[in-house]
Amino acid sequence: MRNYFVLAALAMLGACGGNDGSPGATASANKQIAAVDSAAASAASAAALADTANVEAEFRAAKTIPLGMKTTTPPLVIADPTLNLPPYTPPPPPTPVSTTTLNFGDFTSYLAPGSTQGWQPGTSSSTITIAPPATNGTGAGDKTVALASTYATASYEADVTVSAPVGNGAANAGFIVRTTNPTAGGPDSLTGYYIGLDTGSHVLQVGRENNNWTNFIAYPMSSIVGGSTHHLKVTTSGTAITVDFDQQRVISVNDATNALPVAFQSGSFGLRRFGVGATFSNITIHTYPTVTSPSFDFSKVVGAVYTPSNAVNAIDFWENYDPEIVNRELTYAQTYGMNTIAVYLHYLVWANDRVAFLSKFENLLKIAARHGIKVSPIFYDDCWNPTPAYGPQPAPVWGVHNSQWVQSPGTPVEQAYFQPTAANAGTTYKASLASYITDFVAPHRNDPRIIFWEPMNEPGCSGNGSLQQTRAVMMNDARIAILNAGATQPINSPQVQEDEGTYFSDFYAFHPYNNPYTGPVNGSNVSALNSETLQRGFPGTTGQTMPGIVSNYGGTTGFIVWELMIGRTNTRFHWGQVPSAPATVEPATPFQGTIYPDGHPWQTSETQALTGGFDVKLPVLQVGYYNDPTFSSAPVKTSIAPLIDFDLNTERGTDSPDASAGVNATGYGVRWTGAIEAARTGLYTFSINSDNVARLWINGVQVINKKTSTLATVSGTTWLNAKQRAAIKVEYVHGTGPASMHLSWSSPAAQGPGALRIVPSDSLVTSN
Repeated sequence: MRNYFVLAALAMLGACGGNDGSPGATASANKQIAAVDSAAASAASAAALADTANVEAEFRAAKTIPLGMKTTTPPLVIADPTLNLPPYTPPPPPTPVSTTTLNFGDFTSYLAPGSTQGWQPGTSSSTITIAPPATNGTGAGDKTVALASTYATASYEADVTVSAPVGNGAANAGFIVRTTNPTAGGPDSLTGYYIGLDTGSHVLQVGRENNNWTNFIAYPMSSIVGGSTHHLKVTTSGTAITVDFDQQRVISVNDATNALPVAFQSGSFGLRRFGVGATFSNITIHTYPTVTSPSFDFSKVVGAVYTPSNAVNAIDFWENYDPEIVNRELTYAQTYGMNTIAVYLHYLVWANDRVAFLSKFENLLKIAARHGIKVSPIFYDDCWNPTPAYGPQPAPVWGVHNSQWVQSPGTPVEQAYFQPTAANAGTTYKASLASYITDFVAPHRNDPRIIFWEPMNEPGCSGNGSLQQTRAVMMNDARIAILNAGATQPINSPQVQEDEGTYFSDFYAFHPYNNPYTGPVNGSNVSALNSETLQRGFPGTTGQTMPGIVSNYGGTTGFIVWELMIGRTNTRFHWGQVPSAPATVEPATPFQGTIYPDGHPWQTSETQALTGGFDVKLPVLQVGYYNDPTFSSAPVKTSIAPLIDFDLNTERGTDSPDASAGVNATGYGVRWTGAIEAARTGLYTFSINSDNVARLWINGVQVINKKTSTLATVSGTTWLNAKQRAAIKVEYVHGTGPASMHLSWSSPAAQGPGALRIVPSDSLVTSN
């Protein structure tokens, strides 16, 4: 969420599979992808067949179903999906193609004459010793390269001893890999990657050099002190780099920089030091069959960030998870052409109610799959309130954009990342957060319902620069946890405020909020996803439109809009409407959000763009909204809706079916018209559950006339002939208080939800 808010993404991938940077058990990523896709397709097919039987059983048990609903709602079963789950067993390491031990004589200096003074053999030919420079400004960037070979997929390891810093400047030594163009000059005059041990700041440093320095991560390691010796192992595979420190995996980088130059795919190996003395012993290089990182096709992604309309943030979403609402709102998403959703998880919900949270997540995956929708879970978020609290969430503040959105895990946890948790002195937050991620990934490591895992949304959105390196560490550790759990889906954190997310991702994700519309950096759509977009503007700015987003990103990078629902997150108010400067009126044009809680879109032109144009026929009813409850005056707004199945609260703005259009919050009427068709001839029972007056006509005959002004259910029956279109009209009048209107049906002749359907509209209405 650019500057103020958060969003996430979901996607239909042309290829699937994470790259952990190890050589892997296969020589070809393409073969790996094909195997993963084949296994995922088989698993998805088997799961779909099994779930069809579940839907039929649920339909028989439920007896009634909302008119227009495409599937039943699976029951929420509270059970720990990690119980009896076999641990992930990684594939065995491959056999090296070659193994080389380097000696001092294998290195050739690429520095100006005299700058390598002090580089010499150690006590044996397999050791290189570099004395500390006389002063900090001497030998700050000395480097030497072994030119015997160029490497792509390989591991490089050695025992490395680094002295204490000389002066106050850079104080590290380590490997340079995939090095090209190591010309004479300054310390960054080469192309490649550097992995070093820094005894001044006690970190393990990884970054990219392209005649300048791009820092990826500085991982805190208290054991890196002057004179200490450590075993350093670096592996390059495709675009990935992993670092093992004293036999432990510490860093997992994947350089997903858009249109990464080919120069970074292979190169020479070398050594380098900055302001310290160093010794390198037992330098060994293993080469492996070349692995090419997979590429991803997101061109068909049509998605949205999903927070239910009744929730103010992710904590509220999962604490008060309601499968019926999720099923209803994902029906809207499916009807209006969406195939992906991004959902925010939250560490505090897991820490306080672990089993229920994991169970709710599984239920959401099942519902999404029934609607042909893939899910992208988001573990961390760096936007909005930095101090989230578990428990009931405050009500939204009218007039304030995203008024109750919270970060995950939040600043207090990030600041104490390496310290014991408040709940358990024997567990650090680092370990607890790794368990949080593993709990979600492990049961779904091969799940085709997951399109990709997002460790962190918009690192840097908080503006807290003091935690920038902590965020990099968290994304790194999340990547390792996801891969250690055996995930076959790709991993991504978007590049927006800070670049670090890109270096721990399998593809490039960006959040364009500009008009004119901007594409990926460097212009390449390969392995690129527009994972957050859509803002309709406000005075003084040029906003985006849904048709503009579809035409600019559909079929290329794909797109995920912020957000699916127009509800209690308050993103209908714009970014500048903050607590100190809230809105004074309800916006006529929602800043963000696509669909209102009763299922009608803000504009049918947006639906036309999402689904393919004015000629498309959708299974929807025409709907009109009247501020005259007698329906004598013209409607305030006309639109479409896939269901007659909604509840509204009494909070200002979301108490109306469409406050932006000026529909009243009290004393209004709604009329739906269209056609239905039965698959089998028989007697059909219709039921209306509403808080006030409601009526139903089938083929001009009144079937239900609910006259009471209290919440109650009234039913009526009618005979429907198979495969014959029957006209339907429904009217509902709301008085005061919470609004509730639900039209459902049942029939002994029906075998499943598809036995009665809304006939696709002849054309979409062109008014809104």
